Amino acid sequence: MRKGKVNFLWDVGSGVGRVEYPHHTIHDGNWHRVEASRNGLNGTISVYPLEGSMAGMMPTPASANSPTAYTILDVDQNAYLFVGGILGTVKKAEAVRTTTFTGCMGETFLDGKPIGLWNYRERHGDCKGCAVSPQRSDGEGIVQLDGEGYAAVGRPTRWNPNVSTVTFKFRTFSSDALLMYLATEDMKDFMSLELSEGKVKVNFDLGSGVGSAISANRHNDGSWKSLTMSRNKKQATVTVVDIDSSAEEKIVATSQGSATGLNLKENQKIYFGGLPTIGNYSMTARSEVTLKRYAGCLREIEVSRTPYNLLSSSDYTGVTKGCNVENLYTVSFSKPGYMELGGLSLAVSTEISLSFSTLEDTGTILLAVSGASPRRRQSGEPYLSVMLNKGSLEVLVFTGSHSPRRVIRRPEQGILNDGKEHSLRIERLAGRSFAVQVDEEPKREATLPNDQPISLQRIFLGGIPAEVEQTSNRVNVPFQGCIWNLMVNTSPSLCPFENAEIGQCPNLAPPPPPPLLPEEGEPEKEKEESKPLRPPPTPATVTPPPGPPDSCASAVAPTALEKAYQFGLTRNSHMSFAFDDTKVRESRTYDYSSLVTIFNFFYLFLQIKDGQVCLGYDLGHGNISGCVPFSINDGNWHKIRVSRVKQRGLLMVDGRYSKQMISPKKADLLDVVGMVYVGGLPQNYTTKRIGPAVIEDFKLDMATPTSSYMVGKCFVATETGTYFDGTGFLKAVSSYRVGLDVLIELEFRTSRTNGVLLAISNQANDGLGLELVQGKLLFHVDNGAGRITAEHMPEGEGFCDGQWHAVTANKLRHRVELVVDGKQSQAESPNARSNTCDTNDPIYVGGYPHGVRQAALSTSTSFRGCMRNLKITKASKTMDVQFNKALEIKGVQPLSCPAVAA
Repeated sequence: MRKGKVNFLWDVGSGVGRVEYPHHTIHDGNWHRVEASRNGLNGTISVYPLEGSMAGMMPTPASANSPTAYTILDVDQNAYLFVGGILGTVKKAEAVRTTTFTGCMGETFLDGKPIGLWNYRERHGDCKGCAVSPQRSDGEGIVQLDGEGYAAVGRPTRWNPNVSTVTFKFRTFSSDALLMYLATEDMKDFMSLELSEGKVKVNFDLGSGVGSAISANRHNDGSWKSLTMSRNKKQATVTVVDIDSSAEEKIVATSQGSATGLNLKENQKIYFGGLPTIGNYSMTARSEVTLKRYAGCLREIEVSRTPYNLLSSSDYTGVTKGCNVENLYTVSFSKPGYMELGGLSLAVSTEISLSFSTLEDTGTILLAVSGASPRRRQSGEPYLSVMLNKGSLEVLVFTGSHSPRRVIRRPEQGILNDGKEHSLRIERLAGRSFAVQVDEEPKREATLPNDQPISLQRIFLGGIPAEVEQTSNRVNVPFQGCIWNLMVNTSPSLCPFENAEIGQCPNLAPPPPPPLLPEEGEPEKEKEESKPLRPPPTPATVTPPPGPPDSCASAVAPTALEKAYQFGLTRNSHMSFAFDDTKVRESRTYDYSSLVTIFNFFYLFLQIKDGQVCLGYDLGHGNISGCVPFSINDGNWHKIRVSRVKQRGLLMVDGRYSKQMISPKKADLLDVVGMVYVGGLPQNYTTKRIGPAVIEDFKLDMATPTSSYMVGKCFVATETGTYFDGTGFLKAVSSYRVGLDVLIELEFRTSRTNGVLLAISNQANDGLGLELVQGKLLFHVDNGAGRITAEHMPEGEGFCDGQWHAVTANKLRHRVELVVDGKQSQAESPNARSNTCDTNDPIYVGGYPHGVRQAALSTSTSFRGCMRNLKITKASKTMDVQFNKALEIKGVQPLSCPAVAA
């Protein structure tokens, strides 16, 4: 802000671009909404007054260009975003004149994604609360889903299994997406509303066969549609009405068999926009249902005449208030399709820019034609063509006379079909020429026969429609990938499209490199807490999962504490609880026993810091925090009591140690959102690592959380190790090459005579495996020419003795050595030339997923018991496998192993 006017500045490497919004000054004490965007060289800014005499006025955007040459802003996930000022230690661009801001800021978004200003990485200065900012009127209950999220709501209280009604309004460009889904736990009964190629589709099953129907028309044209689904026993009718034109379409579906009721239980959820993926757990659904998530808007949702506001749901992500589908400048093609835009006049100084990403080396990116009627169309008609042809980028301009002029950029100068983002600029220059710039490479120029404007009335992206292909000499070469931010001096409007996902682009870029492997660098070391806990004597027997008749006769189910839970198994381990936020605004007391916990509202938290309990809260005029100077990280149970009455907060530990705090000024309302997080925070929060934790006797009913992620049991007696319950596995490393030599060390204690300890395999014949089979320990290696196996048969009770057993498995080219509790066995392949195990695949521990091939195992039974100290050594470099940092975890509880009963 300079002299009350908002300035937007940027520099992408070739000089500063700057545009000042001239129509409003914002230092009048009223709220304003500022929107700034940059596309290549062009920057645009708008200021919307939200209060005062000009509130509601639609602004006229102001634009400017930065100097030519460079268009890419090189920032990554490590870049800092500063709000309200700049740290004094950060070097400031000379063009930026101000470094501080005095005033209030409300909702903040970057590329359409909300930024929680309370959830900062670092803060300097005295930042205090402000009155809630007014929002633009988007209508009550209107929400936008970003194509990566979903919302889950509870089943209506009034639920009649024989009759279902669902109504909502939607607005989207999505071609294929899940609108709504509900199902019983066994998935025998379900119902879904979807978009399939833009058409509305209904599926439902009442337990004896599916009923399905699909609309004749597409309804993904970006205008509001009203959808009503009414089911009476086996027959469902879906009505879709275009709100602007009142055009109506009905479809009817009838389920099979004799069942008439959809028996959804009270605790089962209804999902809108998609299904959840929580950490490493992906929710399963009926095979008839698309898992593609919805990008677009929803409003006025009712199920069985019960209204829902998705932002009041206790479980949602990728959902924001309001609706904005006008400014969508991204289109993706997963199958042959196209999108048509308005025309342009390609005159001198006209500039066309776009970005694209693809994995295919051939396809039409853009084709602009004159648009003459088919009868008048001749071969001499002007056109502009941009396409990839076997990796070469070809740009052709034909003015209507002489021959087409082209610029070719070949793949030897850098591959463009690598799935990464690439930018393209086409500029018509004075002096009868045009220039093409790819990314930030030097411009490539070609001459034109004249400098007259070229009228191109139809622009196609990603391909051409059949009628254009039939009435011209052009062959449709479909593009697969994404195209976005097409600019022809200004942004064009959306027009007809087919098989195009507007506003969405899947990530085609290669995944980030895997964690350092032993041959690449030293891994981090992690300490495991081995000190046993001493909990209150309230044990309960854990029911083991049903298993095959290979359980050890001496096996005893581990004993766990009732109403006690272990946290910190992985980074985002937590429980969440919905609550009535009105009950905590004036005063509230919380009482519970804990070892380590984090309890977080927007403006109230309780956490452990340096072993001490700390409380912090903010009532709107500045935060206050304090810690009790008494360490509780001693393995014993502690009782913590928090009370707040208006501004005064009291934190007490074990009834003896206390800390009192008073918040600034006179604010005394705790205006919180109705969600409590216990033990940690979800992945979309930014916080430091949370350690292992146990919480008991919280006043909330911890047996019925709203959501739970990676929360385990608390065993009565524990020891160092990781517990495998016999139903799952760990994915420890995403990609590993066994090669010539490798050494594996681990310790295990089992309650089963069969089970996978460790496995890695390619999809051919190469692999390595450690497994228990009928009480024997087998070490297999296959270098591609047949399996080599070293076998160890224990004495006496065997591995069912309840003791830890040390294993060393060594692959030495075509030879294997197995040492178990100091006793060695070995084997050797007669084929000495076959000595390399060519894997580049995941390492699985304790089992492996269904459907994954393992060339060097003979059992698929998951391991049940405990494991610890897994180390993999290669080229004298050792990797300690840290189970709580596994890429996937199923049926495994890291960092805690139930001790054997005495």
